[in-house]
Amino acid sequence: MSTKNLNKSLKQIFQSKYIVPLYQRNYAWGQDEIEQLLQDLYENFKKSKTNPILNYFIGSLVVLKRNDGLYEVIDGQQRLTTLSLLLKILNLVKEPKLFYESRPEVESFFDSYYRNGKTTEVTFDYKVSHLINAVDLLQQSIVNPDEDIEKRLYDIEGLEQFRKFVFENVVLVRIEIPQDTDVANYFEIMNNRGEQLQKHEILKSYLIETLKDKDGNYFEKQQDEFSKIWDACSQMDTHIQKLFSSEERRKYFGENYDHIRKVDFEDEESYFKSGFSINQALENTTKKLTSVEIEDIDDSGKDQSIIDFPNFLMHIFKVKYQTYYDNGNETEIPLNEKDLITVYESLKNIIDAKDFVNDLLYYRTVFDRFIVKSTDDDRDEESYKWTLKKPTRYDYSKVENKISTSLKYKNSYNDQERLIKSISLLQVTFRNRKYKNWLQEILNFFSDRERFNIENIKLQSFVDKIILNHFDGKIDSAKFDEGVKVPHFLFNFIDYLYWVQSPSDFKFTYRNSVEHHLPQSYKNEINESLLDNLGNLCLVSKSSNSKMNNEHPTGKAAIDGKYYKTNLPPKQKIIYDITNRHKQWGNEEISNHRIEVADLLENRERILIISN
Repeated sequence: MSTKNLNKSLKQIFQSKYIVPLYQRNYAWGQDEIEQLLQDLYENFKKSKTNPILNYFIGSLVVLKRNDGLYEVIDGQQRLTTLSLLLKILNLVKEPKLFYESRPEVESFFDSYYRNGKTTEVTFDYKVSHLINAVDLLQQSIVNPDEDIEKRLYDIEGLEQFRKFVFENVVLVRIEIPQDTDVANYFEIMNNRGEQLQKHEILKSYLIETLKDKDGNYFEKQQDEFSKIWDACSQMDTHIQKLFSSEERRKYFGENYDHIRKVDFEDEESYFKSGFSINQALENTTKKLTSVEIEDIDDSGKDQSIIDFPNFLMHIFKVKYQTYYDNGNETEIPLNEKDLITVYESLKNIIDAKDFVNDLLYYRTVFDRFIVKSTDDDRDEESYKWTLKKPTRYDYSKVENKISTSLKYKNSYNDQERLIKSISLLQVTFRNRKYKNWLQEILNFFSDRERFNIENIKLQSFVDKIILNHFDGKIDSAKFDEGVKVPHFLFNFIDYLYWVQSPSDFKFTYRNSVEHHLPQSYKNEINESLLDNLGNLCLVSKSSNSKMNNEHPTGKAAIDGKYYKTNLPPKQKIIYDITNRHKQWGNEEISNHRIEVADLLENRERILIISN
């Protein structure tokens, strides 16, 4: 295998042509992966301004050169496909360089898209729906969620410099395997290779290694308890109390399982040289903890966390320490899991393992109780609901004169529908784990442990303040009437204000496509100035946008049609109701609805104010 000239810029990469063989899976990147790619590119582009020769290594590409000169993609096709679309959007590549074996509908998509530069000209086929979605995400995703004014690709200052950076300074490591390689066997080996130890597992081993005396003898009981708590906290999709026995539950969460106690690690007078070594800790940490098989757990609900464990650890670091030293400079702790070990190395001299795991257990309990979970797969907008649950101990009699207990879950508050709406608004708008600053604010709020038993009304006021501050600080009113450039947060905020005024069955979902109720294909000299007006826009799911395509407003809004539902997002439902009432949707309806929305936003604080 050649090791020369492996590093190649995208300009060099796309001088060649590639083919994705039939045994490769279909394109599958979605919002999370595409947003992460764009945000990483933008972040490194900013760094390149102070270091023009800086290259950004974006990953590897494993290929085999065929006799016909095409490079067969063995590994890296998801990234390569995304980059192919991005370079077309940036007008850096003029013709398709990526082909698909025995997939004519995919090749037809690339041919059409490269010729026209529009997905609307592509014949819709479910086999290319992910590619159409990818183009929209590349064009509409926020590249700078950590800055005050949100930007998309076309908003980047110095776009020409960005294009140059992407083409010349973004680098793939292209590995060319020998032509006599058994490709099928090689591909199978690559897909079955063992997973590397994750960073949070390495962090656990570092912390558990510190639980020893001055002579290096390990505290076995302390290590056992640390490991038990850490492993339970790592299972973010399961409410924390379920992962302990009833005796441990009482120890950590009180007699009723609904409190949180400080863990007093036992001081061991005798040292156990047979305790965990760092190698044993690394070995044990890879074993997945399963729910304790206890008869008294009476709950069959299935939950899904909005964040994974490595990112949750970054939140704990930031809540506890705020800053760390990066190359000698004091820097705010990021929420990106890739920095987990780097941040730990900077802070390790001030971190106490027992103190850290105590805080981990506390904030994990806070997270379960005050941050929404979904009950199913968040990729299907109709298959889940948002929940806020807290544990309780329930006593009952199995037989006469014998009391048994069970662990149940009930709503965190008696009246919590608005709280669920406000937190789920933040979640669906700021889905990317790397930039959940709103979650950091809420966890920080609970650093005052007296707030663990906070009243609903006070927590609601705090969450509403987060939402209002984002609107006031980051939403540019100049972009209200710019069509697909309108920030998605604005639509969700408008829906929330409408809902507070008039509650309905509506729930926030992962809608990510700006829909023109009067389609752009209906543009003429009379209405062209209003098509991109906020009054003509609503936020829908990508699948809904594709289905509605260029349908007339009255067809979309028809009560007996396939799009009208009583639980539509409030702004969309109001648009549909106006269309049905007036039997049309024209300039007057658009203008009047725009005025109504402006009035709604003007009165945002009055609408959301809560009397304490």
